[in-house]
Amino acid sequence: MKLSLEQQQYYAYTASREVDPALDTVIFVHGTAMDHSVWCHQSRFFAYHGYNALAIDLPGHGQSDGDSMDSIEGYARWLNELMGPWLGRRHHLVGHSMGSLICLEAAGDRHAKAPLLASLSLVGFCFPMTVAPVLLDAARDRPEEAYAMMTQWSHASPIGGEPNPGFWSTGNQYRLMENSRHGAVFTDLTACNTYQGAPGALEGTNCPILFLSGIQDRMAPCKLAKRTADEHPSAEIALLPDCGHNLMSESPDGVRDALIRFIRENP
Repeated sequence: MKLSLEQQQYYAYTASREVDPALDTVIFVHGTAMDHSVWCHQSRFFAYHGYNALAIDLPGHGQSDGDSMDSIEGYARWLNELMGPWLGRRHHLVGHSMGSLICLEAAGDRHAKAPLLASLSLVGFCFPMTVAPVLLDAARDRPEEAYAMMTQWSHASPIGGEPNPGFWSTGNQYRLMENSRHGAVFTDLTACNTYQGAPGALEGTNCPILFLSGIQDRMAPCKLAKRTADEHPSAEIALLPDCGHNLMSESPDGVRDALIRFIRENP
């Protein structure tokens, strides 16, 4: 599905389902140098079980036009503008890593204008989302090294069974970043590293919030997600064992089930 904004075309995966205006909508936002495909398992379930599911490609990513942005605030403004037709319907925001920052900023920025935001799910979230200088330098000057670092650090262990039949999680993540547009990984990491707006956005968001983290996450430690969750009266945290930062492929059913429970509890 293609969505238009300011003469640009942006892609949203809908699992080949027609959008039904009578249904609630779940909007999925990917992370650094990724695209909508990281959400295929989870978004497809919602699309076939009573929801509209829109897994978007951010600007400069996947099948979307435009350029990647160097600020979370810029991505959040774009998301709110693009999703304008859905803001008047009951909807849920789900974001991973950088996408979790984008969703939080978008929710905090437009809450007064979008009272029909039913829930916010932040997967692989932490604040501050500090990026190691060695990774930023590699992303700027030697992107292939950055892809390798992120692939290694995003998984709990390189050894073990693959939960997705016929799927190679680490290889898939590397290839997604390898296929990303020039400069996207550095721009996205810069946006994460410089973002300071989470406390204000959290204060402006009074819908229920789920923080979903992997216990072995080395890129967004779950203790930081827990600290943020403890500061919000309507927040809860769920932890997945044997998972690092790439939860959607490391524990596809675990992420799906956590989202199903939370979203169904907050219709």
